[in-house]
Amino acid sequence: MNFKTATSHNGMRSASAYTLIEVIVSAGLVGIMVSALYAAFILGFASIKTTREDLRGTQLLQQKMEAIRLCTWTQLSNCPTSFRDYYDPTGVSSNKGGTIYVGTVSTTGAATNISSSASYKSRVHLINVTVIWTNYVGKTPVAHARQMQSLSAYDGMQNYIYGFTN
Repeated sequence: MNFKTATSHNGMRSASAYTLIEVIVSAGLVGIMVSALYAAFILGFASIKTTREDLRGTQLLQQKMEAIRLCTWTQLSNCPTSFRDYYDPTGVSSNKGGTIYVGTVSTTGAATNISSSASYKSRVHLINVTVIWTNYVGKTPVAHARQMQSLSAYDGMQNYIYGFTN
């Protein structure tokens, strides 16, 4: 039994190749996959940037709240009512670039979540700290705000929680 291979007119084996349509379709698929990968990278970096800004806003809230908790009752009236801070992910803070955080600190006369019949209600203040910042998605501004609340008592919270007296 003899098997012969296909040969062309000049005695060489014929070579098979891709057709033009197959090349165009594969190039289109590669283009779509590269575009999708590029979009995924852009979305991932934008998500990381937003998460960093949210975390920085929460850190500012906590920092201001901890500073207020160290104040005595009389010092609360002298606390600054507004503040401004910057976050630059490149670490260059001398030019005050990056995201600008604007915050307010307010103390109300009495806490609203304490029963009116409680005798100590007038000796407890509700403290609100709010931070607002704007970041940009492309050229579209997106406003963000975070808020934290705490109570401040005239003689300290331990006296109202555990019933200690001075």
